[in-house]
This record gives sequence, C-alpha cells and structure tokens, in this order.
Amino acid sequence: MTKWPYRPAESGLIALGAVYVLLVAWAAHAIGASEQFSLLFYSSTVVKVTVMLFLFFVGWRAYSLILFERPAHLTRRLIEDIRARLFTPEQIRAAIPVILVFMFFMSAFTSMKGMIPLLKPYEFDEVFNHMDRILHGGIDPWRWLYPIFGKPVATSAVNIVYNMWYVVMFGVLYWQLLDLRRPTLRLRFFWAFFLCFIINGSILAVLLSSAGPCYYHYLVDGYDPFAQQMEFLRNLAAQDYPVWAVATQDMLWNAYQANKSGFGSGISAMPSVHVSIAYLLMLLSWHYGPRHRLFFTLFALAIMIGSVLLLWHYAIDGYLAGAVTYIIWIVVGRFLKEEK
Repeated sequence: MTKWPYRPAESGLIALGAVYVLLVAWAAHAIGASEQFSLLFYSSTVVKVTVMLFLFFVGWRAYSLILFERPAHLTRRLIEDIRARLFTPEQIRAAIPVILVFMFFMSAFTSMKGMIPLLKPYEFDEVFNHMDRILHGGIDPWRWLYPIFGKPVATSAVNIVYNMWYVVMFGVLYWQLLDLRRPTLRLRFFWAFFLCFIINGSILAVLLSSAGPCYYHYLVDGYDPFAQQMEFLRNLAAQDYPVWAVATQDMLWNAYQANKSGFGSGISAMPSVHVSIAYLLMLLSWHYGPRHRLFFTLFALAIMIGSVLLLWHYAIDGYLAGAVTYIIWIVVGRFLKEEK
C-alpha cells in the first residue's frame, strides 16, 4: 500500500478546502440558488495565470543564464535549469494538492460571495458610513485622501496598483507553492490564506452584509455622501484615464441585479478581502529580507488607500480585515509550531 505523502497540517489544509466547498454547495442548494454555484469559475483563470507566470519565469531564467553563464547550448541549459527549479518530485508533490484546492476553493468562494445578499440582504451601509465618520473626526475618509490623491494622475496610479492585486496575489501564491525551503512558514501562509477568505470573505461578510460606498445611493435613501467622489471617478473614466473601478463596479451591480455569477463576481464590502490578503502578504514578507518587507508594506498601504479612494470600501472594512487577518496569522503560527 502506498503511504499517504502528506503530513497532518498539509492533509488538514486539503480537508479545510474540501469542507468549505461542500458547505457552500449545500448552502446554495438550501436557499434555492444552485445555479449560482460552480467549481469552474476559476479553472480557466488558474490555467491562464499559470501559463503567464511560467513564461515570465522562463524568460527571466533565460535572461539570467545569458547574462551570467553564457552556456554553449542555451536551450538545453535552460531546460535543465527550469526542471531543477520548478519540477522536482518534491515540488510537484507539494504543489499539486494546494493548486487544486485553490482552484475549487476560489470558485466556491466566488459562488458564496454572489449568495451573500440572498443569505442576508445588504443592511449595514448606513451604519458603517456613520462609524467611519465618527472614527475620522466627522469627515468621510475619502475626503482625507482627496488632497493627496485627488489629481487625475494620482487617482489613476492608485487604481493601477489596486488592479495589480490579483497579479501580486497569484505571484506570491506560486512563490510559496514552489519554494520548499521554509515548509512551516509556507504552510502557515496557505492556512492563513484560506482562512482569510473563509472568515473575512464568507462568515463575516454575511454577518456584516454591506455593499460599499460606490453602491450607497442604491441602498440608502436620502443624501449620498459619496456622490461627489463618484462623479469625479466617472469623469476621469470618461476622459480615458485608467480608472477601471467605475466600469467594474457597474458590471458587478448589473450582474447582481441580473442574479448572475462568474469569475470575480459578487458584491461585499465588510470586511475587505483585498486589504486582508494584502496585509497577509505583508505579514509573510516580514519573514524575508528588507526589500520584500518594503515592497509588500507599501503594497498593503496602497490597497488600503485604493479601497477607500475608489469607493470600494469604508475605511473600517480595511481596519477589521487587518485585525482579523493578524489574529489568524498568529493563531495559525502557534498551531503549526506545535504540530509535529
């Protein structure tokens, strides 16, 4: 009989993903929304991103070999280099279950996100807006940011960085998938990664159901405190500045109205998963060198700023996301330290 190749913490990670997928499927069936559940929302994306990152890595390694080694047979040497760096038996064994769990898990998460208003209608936007004002001196947080980031170029730059979230997330995901030098830290990251989506993006997202500032006027009667900033963003987008948030927000609202699900669909503000994962990447980076720390700290800060400036989130969405993410990181770290 072949021995099971994964230790308890790895097996537990696989089980965590499987249980989550089954629970989301059950929830979809229970509320009569089975058509919104799919395990394939992320399949094509995972394939595309995998190919893109692989080609990027091959190009980088070819450039490095030409620059530093200058081998007589570049293609042969490049194949040997890629095989040694990406396709060792140990790497394949460690990576396959995680990437499969990720693909199905994220598809289930997208399904779950689309079901949030069916499980609990959006009802906290007005409350969270009031809380934001109380915490920021009676002023909406986006107004604090406007003097610095209220120029078209600055707003566009923030949106570009904000849209890089998927690229950076996938990049770190594959980095940790294939880097086996620190197995406990690697497992800690993946456990925290999935738990952030489960706790912040599913459990708390349902309990604190809200849509976000960009949709405030759809959900709350009366004065819209975000109308001025929304008009500013729409004007920039109309002038062909890369303020892609506006089109994405419209697309998500239209999908919500039509009860459609798909890659990246679903509306949920509290807590911010974007901020949660960016903060998690920062926590991971502090176990590496100063360049990693600087980059991911600035990235997390940019995502927090973008979430408020682009009206995706209330500031407290990010604050709660960061606090919960930190607790998850600490608890998982203590658990894995004890796990043998």
